[in-house]
Amino acid sequence: MAQRAYYGVQGPHPVATSYHDYAYRCWGPLLMRFVAESLVYWATFTPNVLAGMLRAAGWDSIAGEVSGVTQFGWFAAAFGMFVDFGIDFAVTKVPILRDFWPQMPLPLPAPAVVQAQVVEQTTKVTQLQTETTILPNPEPKP
Repeated sequence: MAQRAYYGVQGPHPVATSYHDYAYRCWGPLLMRFVAESLVYWATFTPNVLAGMLRAAGWDSIAGEVSGVTQFGWFAAAFGMFVDFGIDFAVTKVPILRDFWPQMPLPLPAPAVVQAQVVEQTTKVTQLQTETTILPNPEPKP
């Protein structure tokens, strides 16, 4: 979340002008991603739940190793980074989720640099011409 906020404010295509503005503009997508990522991440601390999720996805061989690797903190950290990448991919590429899930706002418009040359011209009005046009009467509607 902190990395996403930094690039959302300081990055090449910022979506906000300050961190307060970032939280104001992006609270919906951030909250949804935080909840989804937390559910999957915290499943690593309950090996039976994570193994069940992996078996449901068809990864039976990996599900058997879950109880061994979830004892190590580095695995939880690496898995948390993978979950972040996976949620980003699913939210932006999977059509059903992309249409349902709130997306991050578009980048702010780039500041435009406008250079203009002021040209002064003197114009003399020598004659004013008036033209009168007669409009036909509208026909009454029944």
